[in-house]
Amino acid sequence: MRKITFLFIVLQSAMLFSQSYNGPESAEYDAANSRWLISNTTSHEVLARNSSGVLSVFASGLVSGPYGIEIVGDTVYCCCGASVKGYSLSTGANVFNLNVGATFLNGLTHDNSGNLYATDFSGKKIIKIVIASSTFSTIATGLVQSPNGIVFDQANNRCVFVNWGANAPIKAIDVTTNAVTTVLATTLTNIDGIARDAAGNYYVATWGSQSVIRYDSTFANPVTVATGLSNPADIFVNANNVLAIPNAGNNTVTFVNLVLGVDTFEGSSIKSLVLSPNPVNAQSVLRFELQQTEIVTAEIINIEGKVVQILKAGEDPLQHGEINVNAGNLNAGVYYLQFKAGAAVKTIPLLINR
Repeated sequence: MRKITFLFIVLQSAMLFSQSYNGPESAEYDAANSRWLISNTTSHEVLARNSSGVLSVFASGLVSGPYGIEIVGDTVYCCCGASVKGYSLSTGANVFNLNVGATFLNGLTHDNSGNLYATDFSGKKIIKIVIASSTFSTIATGLVQSPNGIVFDQANNRCVFVNWGANAPIKAIDVTTNAVTTVLATTLTNIDGIARDAAGNYYVATWGSQSVIRYDSTFANPVTVATGLSNPADIFVNANNVLAIPNAGNNTVTFVNLVLGVDTFEGSSIKSLVLSPNPVNAQSVLRFELQQTEIVTAEIINIEGKVVQILKAGEDPLQHGEINVNAGNLNAGVYYLQFKAGAAVKTIPLLINR
């Protein structure tokens, strides 16, 4: 039986009061200590958020920024103006300092060979840093746009980075040849952060639509997974499929739970399931065929995980049929149509345009 996974998305915003976000910019998950680290640019600190949601100061007195942060081994590295600084995860002590002559370091990532890669937003450069020797080199210069968030893609031996401005492209730099290519031309404005999940999907945070958009590993099939943000910055997805989104505009951090569920579509009681047309309109219909008669339910769920409309309540056992998808009372945006037939579940992304 082939199993298909789906993303079930729940949003929550965190505003903590023992400490507070003040210009949150970048998030990383410290798995060894079960906590999030968030750069706080206005107070020049790195905050720690524990599993109970309580904030504390991890590192302070960084003078500039910090902006992008990146965990490598037992150290978190931070972009601080023209320098990269490192702090021990166990003690918080400053253990690494390197001035790379940048104008404004913004995004930071690392490969599996002990190298960091940093974007110089104002200088329109990408800088490679060898951690062991505390040396650096500029591997891209004279970039057309200002580079911002950056993430390492091991399978393709490249760093993928996003850019600022209108019609901001998503680009990549080969870490062997230093060749820069355009991965995807977009109509997005001011892309700040980029992240990947364990399945290889990419997420980009854009100020233009105040949203985070997910692409598959080939940068196809875009889906908006979070909206209503406030200048979303440098994002991160941890191993538990939680997406952290620092909102630089309103001093909050939004956490999106990308919970992987098992969709037993093939080999279960569901033989076929088609929603057409999608984006939905007044003529949209969900057509289904089952292996045997089952109690059927169909609901529309918003990106907060709440049921916003019941399409079929599950009164009678059915083996096939059609369900009208009337979404006339819902606002434009991304939703999910969840179809259940007995123990089988199928979730389909549903788009409403206005």
